[in-house]
Amino acid sequence: MVSQIEPDRYANTGFSVKDTAPEINEMIFQRTMALTPGERFLMGMSMLTTVREMIWASLPKDISEPQRRRMFYERLYGEELPDAVANWTAQA
Repeated sequence: MVSQIEPDRYANTGFSVKDTAPEINEMIFQRTMALTPGERFLMGMSMLTTVREMIWASLPKDISEPQRRRMFYERLYGEELPDAVANWTAQA
């Protein structure tokens, strides 16, 4: 899912955060780029784990597990679960 944001306000940093001053964006960018590729990868994976936990916690607990999984997919990816996958998971 792609955010609907304006084009980069601070193109030199790679960030587009409206509520953060350009010098802070620059600092964040420089510190992130100072990490090794592996560290940046692990940071991204950690963020994904957090998002997943937040989504699961936000879903109703009184619905079926297949429905919860469908809702999880839709929240994470911003689109409906493809029929081919839905049919496959229903058979499993």
